[in-house]
Amino acid sequence: MDKELARHVAATAFRSAVELSDMLPILKEHCDASEYEMFLKAIASASAAIHFEIEKKVFDQYPELEKEIESKVKKYGRLI
Repeated sequence: MDKELARHVAATAFRSAVELSDMLPILKEHCDASEYEMFLKAIASASAAIHFEIEKKVFDQYPELEKEIESKVKKYGRLI
């Protein structure tokens, strides 16, 4: 995979995990405790899978992309 495609894949995977995590407050507010726990565990599992199955593979090939993403998040508070 070339670097530009890798950058797109890593950014999309990162944003997907963030979007999943962003659902947690609304789920906590509108679900009962057991239902929320179920979603919390499912989102944690999905986020971990995104990291290990997609992001890590890209970062193993292009480690500088991980630093690039971290730098943008640190600067802007999110990946832009």
